[in-house]
Amino acid sequence: MATHVLWQADVADFDVWLDVFREDEPARKSAGIKDLHVWRDPDRANHAIAMFEITDLEQAKAFLQSEGFALYHERGGVAHVEVKLLDPV
Repeated sequence: MATHVLWQADVADFDVWLDVFREDEPARKSAGIKDLHVWRDPDRANHAIAMFEITDLEQAKAFLQSEGFALYHERGGVAHVEVKLLDPV
């Protein structure tokens, strides 16, 4: 059964972040992370929210702790990240 992740962060510029996010989709996919939804907070224009499905938790954790992922955050102007793992019931 898949695990879902709710990711939220403040970004310097939402449109720049979204471009970087879209460019990095193949890397997430290779790590077993499937993009489900992306939202912009209507009350905070530079607050991004995304939901992912993870089929291989260990592989995804390795990706999330990688230098490449850190560079993605840097390129996307990401700050104040909050990640929630959601277990299925």
